[in-house]
Parts: sequence; C-alpha cells; structure tokens
Amino acid sequence: MGIGHWALGIGHWAWRIANESLILIDESFLLVNESFLLVDKSFILVDESFLLVDESFLLADESFILVDESFILVDESFLLADESLILVDDFFKAKIIFQCNLV
Repeated sequence: MGIGHWALGIGHWAWRIANESLILIDESFLLVNESFLLVDKSFILVDESFLLVDESFLLADESFILVDESFILVDESFLLADESLILVDDFFKAKIIFQCNLV
C-alpha cells in the first residue's frame, strides 16, 4: 500500500475541528489529541510514534523517511516529493499532509 492508496483526496474531505481534534468521516480517519487511526488503510499514529503496515519505514528523532513513496518528515514539516506538497503549519498539530491523486 503506497501513499497514493491511503491518502485522502482533498476534494472530498468531510471534517470537523474542535479543540485540536479532527475527524475525517468519509475515509475512516480519526485524529484526536495528536493521535490518529486510519482504520481501513492500516496506518496508526500514537504519541508521535508511527506504525505503517507493509511499507519501508524509518522513524528517528521526529524525522522519518518512507522510502518507497519518497515521503520525508523533517522538523515537523512534511515533504511529499513526488507531488511537491509542503506543509509547515501549526494549525494541525500532527502535521498531516495528503495528496489529491488517489491510485
């Protein structure tokens, strides 16, 4: 499963923000207090620790490289190289970025 398979399409987000909590309804995504569970796509983030199933993944000192998908997190900023997306925004405490193109 690559990022393209589990990323949320920006055009069809259904979301609610309340007290730094985010619920994305249509894609079975739940973000609460900097922890989130993406149910159908096997991605779990809890307490700033990442678990990705069936992916090459490295996490060290709040920086990680998802090798197969050219995804890099450095200094709490997300860079998704293939889609040229950059997020540096304190509004989302979990610093989440998603690509538009679903595969």
